[in-house]
Amino acid sequence: EAFSIIQRLHIPLMNLPTPTEDWESAQGQLRLLGYGDFANENNHSLSTSDKSKMYVVHRLDCQTSGVLLFARNPESASKLCKAWRERDVVQKVYLAHVMRWPPYNDQKLEEDTIELPLAASRTERIKWEVRELDDGGKSSITKWKIYKDADSGEDNTTKEGAILELHPITGRTHQLRIHCAEIGSGIVGDSLYGDSPVPWDAGKPTILRLHAQMLSLRHPRSGEELTFKAPR
Repeated sequence: EAFSIIQRLHIPLMNLPTPTEDWESAQGQLRLLGYGDFANENNHSLSTSDKSKMYVVHRLDCQTSGVLLFARNPESASKLCKAWRERDVVQKVYLAHVMRWPPYNDQKLEEDTIELPLAASRTERIKWEVRELDDGGKSSITKWKIYKDADSGEDNTTKEGAILELHPITGRTHQLRIHCAEIGSGIVGDSLYGDSPVPWDAGKPTILRLHAQMLSLRHPRSGEELTFKAPR
């Protein structure tokens, strides 16, 4: 009887989000440029290959800029996704702007490795947190080195922080953002982590100073080693 009442009154059981518009995502923008399974709806001159579906191989946080990879067929997508799970096959390099980095500022280290296990937050749905392995944390490893000391002036009087070159060995959600926040001040513009998380408005997103600079992998068919770079 309860079900029939709900059915008759058309009471919504959940509020579904509005579907993402093409201009709001990288995959959608590729469709607008003539790639992807919906590209041919308004452009009948595209070749058959241009009408093929796009397959997401990996993702970047919505505020992160840089190299993003898509596959053009399911076979390549399968091989590339497998390569992503094998740590030594795909090499990724990110640049991150931080205002304070104690290993460099205080200890004079110019490179090191961060090993802090991570897990989904138990209290905040969209966040992850540092958690011990025996408490459900997953191994998370990031290699870093100083890419540029951004402080300038005599005695570094102009404090602009440093640019880090980050090499994620594992690929946990928000791994680079959390590791930078745990070791230093966090990445500039981060809306979730760090010393002073800034408000994030979907209408006016804050620029996260995290950039996927380089991606290196082997071609899924030929095995040729490929490197893609996105200038800062």
